[in-house]
Amino acid sequence: MRMPDKHAFLSPSSSERWFNCTPSAWLCEQFPDLGSVFAAEGTEAHRLCEFLLHEMLGIPDVDPRPGFQYYTEEMEECCRGYARFIREKIEAWKAKGVSPEVFIEQRVDLRTYIPESMGTSDCVIVADDEIEIIDFKYGMHRVPASSLQLRIYALGACELFRNLYDFSRVRMTIYQPRLGAVDEASMDVAALYSWAEEDLKPRAEQAFAGQGEYSVGEWCRNCRARRTCRELAAHQLEIARYDFKDPPLLSDEEIADVLSRVDGLVAWAEGVREYALKAALDGRKIAGWKLVEGKSIRKFTEDKAVAARLEMAGFDPYEKKMLGLTALERLMGKKNFTNLLSDLVVRPRGKPILAPVTDRRAELIPANVEFA
Repeated sequence: MRMPDKHAFLSPSSSERWFNCTPSAWLCEQFPDLGSVFAAEGTEAHRLCEFLLHEMLGIPDVDPRPGFQYYTEEMEECCRGYARFIREKIEAWKAKGVSPEVFIEQRVDLRTYIPESMGTSDCVIVADDEIEIIDFKYGMHRVPASSLQLRIYALGACELFRNLYDFSRVRMTIYQPRLGAVDEASMDVAALYSWAEEDLKPRAEQAFAGQGEYSVGEWCRNCRARRTCRELAAHQLEIARYDFKDPPLLSDEEIADVLSRVDGLVAWAEGVREYALKAALDGRKIAGWKLVEGKSIRKFTEDKAVAARLEMAGFDPYEKKMLGLTALERLMGKKNFTNLLSDLVVRPRGKPILAPVTDRRAELIPANVEFA
């Protein structure tokens, strides 16, 4: 069995998966990490955050924006908002008479508790008796400050600075500008170390050894093996025990169970379809299935030539249509958009949907129930 890639194996970013499903660490090694546009976009946003913080702190750095592929006005505003957020943290400590120490993109060693693991914390602030770990998230999937990833970064920062500073409390903060969200959590440093010894270290050792039991949960969402994982397949197909009865024939408890699985079932099935298509394109035969040409839509060979010919014939081939709200906001930038159009923007009530009770949105009371 080959040794894992130190950068990818048991990383803090995938900790939610390997902590809860320890054998998945080695299982994922069988599948390439293909990356994504979202990951590449997030990497650029993090680099811009680093540059802007260096600029704010007077640390020499090279502007990375000329080499970016996904740079937008939105990215600029999100990253500048993060830099302002850090500056406000620093100023708040200074107002208390404390000069905080600030560390940007701080490398932390996690090998005491997680075999062969390192990590990089976006920002660490040490002040008085507190150490704060701040993580910038550019994605649209909400991440709580209590996440395993941030707790592990907090552990690494405590390990790095515990002999240099006298802090007893650790604060963990997630900054997600595209969701307009800032989430914070805190705990005693002693409690963090107890958790690391009693829970994290044993799970990490199991994962590194490829031991433990497979477990299905939210962490399957980003698992590279999810399309062919037998445990996930068995979990999703448990829905078949209801024998596809009409909804009125199911009990409320059964409906609740179906609702808890349906999104995952659809995503899993689509993932299996994508995996089978790629396998077929690679030359593998899937029993009972074959590659065929899909539906095709007519299109012009050259739009400019079509427009020229239509105009010569006396036809106007163009239509004028105002850009949508989101496109206009991207075009103008959020600040200009707000200054010029905010009084003309309204957010209608959203259509009622079902959500888990853990969802942060307020519960709606149906009108007939409220009236009764």
